[in-house]
Amino acid sequence: MTTILLAVVLPVLFLTTAASGAYFLVVLPGRWRRPYQEALALLDSDDRDELERAEGLLGQAVNAGPRGRALNRVRFAQAHVRAMLGAYDPSRFGAAATVLDELITAEGRRTEHSAYLELWLQARLENHDRVTDLYAEHRDLLDTRPDSRRITAVSHLQLAASHWRRRETDGALHHFDRVRELGELTDRVPAELNDLRLAKGVQAVFDGRTEEAREAFAAARTRFAEEQLSTVEADLGLLACDWQDADPVEMGEWLAELGHQLERQPPADDDTAARLRTGIALLRLLALVREWRARPALSGAPSQYDFGELDRRLTAVRDADPELGDADLVEGLIRYYFALNQPEREQALAVLEAGRLKAKAVMLPEVLNLMERERELGGEGNALSRYLVLLGEFLAEPDRPAEDRSQLLRLKEKFQRFVPADDLDEEAVPHQRAPLDDVKRQAEALRRRIELIVWPRIRDLPDDAPAKQALRHLLAELDDAAVTAAEGAAGLHRAEIAVITRTAQTLLPEESP
Repeated sequence: MTTILLAVVLPVLFLTTAASGAYFLVVLPGRWRRPYQEALALLDSDDRDELERAEGLLGQAVNAGPRGRALNRVRFAQAHVRAMLGAYDPSRFGAAATVLDELITAEGRRTEHSAYLELWLQARLENHDRVTDLYAEHRDLLDTRPDSRRITAVSHLQLAASHWRRRETDGALHHFDRVRELGELTDRVPAELNDLRLAKGVQAVFDGRTEEAREAFAAARTRFAEEQLSTVEADLGLLACDWQDADPVEMGEWLAELGHQLERQPPADDDTAARLRTGIALLRLLALVREWRARPALSGAPSQYDFGELDRRLTAVRDADPELGDADLVEGLIRYYFALNQPEREQALAVLEAGRLKAKAVMLPEVLNLMERERELGGEGNALSRYLVLLGEFLAEPDRPAEDRSQLLRLKEKFQRFVPADDLDEEAVPHQRAPLDDVKRQAEALRRRIELIVWPRIRDLPDDAPAKQALRHLLAELDDAAVTAAEGAAGLHRAEIAVITRTAQTLLPEESP
């Protein structure tokens, strides 16, 4: 009986077990595996309809109830196809990132495939900070995919640009350095910056943060030296940090050495080399001026040797950049300051005028005002012409007393032979006598004209010279007479004649008026 029972039950149990195994191992997996495999065959397509069909098939696969690693494979494929559909609908990028995040959380780890897809999705979502963090955390997984470095480099460039727009130099410097380390897209690092440490140093110099600037330039110099590049730019930055307090003689020697170094090892960019050459030459010129300024007071004007050195440094600036007006500015002002006579002064003004006409012109308001004033003053010949015109105006006044007219005529006859007739404006407008309430304005106008006439003759005299003191005294009397002119015009007339007469004595001191 037992034998019969075993013969019946055992086959039934075997068939039941086999049926159950077939159901769980073949039938159930077949429900998700078939749509999953069909979907995988469509993932290589760029056609939107096929990708959407693949997404539908993967949904069927998930609903079929896969478990464990099978479910993870299906969910990863879902994230992948949604990421591809993001090319047609950007909102799919976010959906793909959500699925992938759930998958990574469920697995408790990242694989090289999930790490790369997450990096790619965060880049498409423009979460650049997240992209750079992912690469830093999972570099060992991501470096198996060559595109990972390029994707990360793009994010670093985007972050560097954002920091640079906000003038956050340190942040921009950090991300540009990461791009160089990745070795991808290094040509996108702005060539004109070369190294942001230099830009950081320059900004710090302009902001008055000298120590910070010195650290930035020193770091830049170290980097250039390690890469066997020219260190001239960094050295110039360090020189700028020390410019205010350093010995100008040592500065000049340092700049000369930098000039030689630039010739031995010029930068790859010719424009940069030209700008550096100009900057070094100009700074050497300014160092010479500072050297002169540092000399003791009353030590005398620069010697012939000094002016020879000035000419050599001026020539260096003009050779480096013929269109730069700074050399003319420095030379013109120095020669104007040390001019001994009117011809030397006019030569200095001609140099300033040449600088004004150049492409990179001299545009300092103080210098332009100096040139305009000198043109207004003119030379001694202009002074004589102005004086004769003034005499003519006074003679044309109908109410001028006869005694004054005789004295003015004698003055005019003495000066007439010194000025060619062609240089004189014979049609001067008669000087109209102003009402008493405008007398002060009339006196101020006369003062201005007298100053213009006399200044070319007395400008080089010391302040205590008799001619200067006498003229200053008479002009003061003219001002006092104008203040009290309400009491009568006679006092003002006498003051005017006194000033006119004294002006004649200044212009022609060898003759009595």
